[in-house]
Amino acid sequence: MDLKGKTAIVTGASKGIGRAIAEKLAAEGAFVYLADIDFAGVTESAVAIAKQGYGAKAIKVDISKAESIQCMVKAVMGEAARIDILVNNAGIFGSNKPIDQISIEEWDSVISVNLRGTHICSQMVIREMVAQGHGKIVNVGSMSAQTGGLKAGVNYTASKGGIHALTKAYARYGATHGITVNTVVPGFILTDMTKSWAASPDAGRDIPMERVGTVEDVANVAFFLASPLSDYVTGQVVNVNGGIVMSN
Repeated sequence: MDLKGKTAIVTGASKGIGRAIAEKLAAEGAFVYLADIDFAGVTESAVAIAKQGYGAKAIKVDISKAESIQCMVKAVMGEAARIDILVNNAGIFGSNKPIDQISIEEWDSVISVNLRGTHICSQMVIREMVAQGHGKIVNVGSMSAQTGGLKAGVNYTASKGGIHALTKAYARYGATHGITVNTVVPGFILTDMTKSWAASPDAGRDIPMERVGTVEDVANVAFFLASPLSDYVTGQVVNVNGGIVMSN
């Protein structure tokens, strides 16, 4: 059940979870377009994957801008003539200010990237997938949408809650076209952004499995959702959190 012959796009792939997912998909045989607004960073990631003998290429995209997403999709279709897998990982955190202190501008910026950007990427790609008669869309959600935001602000929490709902709407639309749409929800994962607290001895204290997750933990589930192994799985929110949240 590898991904040989498949073409994938992973947004927000310059580092962290996005890069790990791109590496996993490429290692399983897919040709992966690593997309990010940080073109220098994503180029470095793509080169590193290619040096391992896998198919990878960097592409610049700003998912807050519809025209940038359109250019990305056109470029991939022009080269590969197909998009089998889309992983919507790109997003911004914003801040964890109290609700009454978040400005309209801060609200709009996070919603624009995280929710609007995920929708537009999915909308443009699903059109190609419908024409193909198959496809896999994997969104990256957040525990904040399930808990109300332990460490996140209301704008981030709302954007991820919207993604969870968006997944179900897209899954219903795609179901009769051979397209599955699911969300993977990372728990406390060790990345560059979280290493200041995730590396501490007490970081896993409240997690039933007593450890912080790795980017590979998330990438493995994303691979499952992007592979034929999950052909009868759609509209699901899949937690990867060591048991800290046990329901959707």
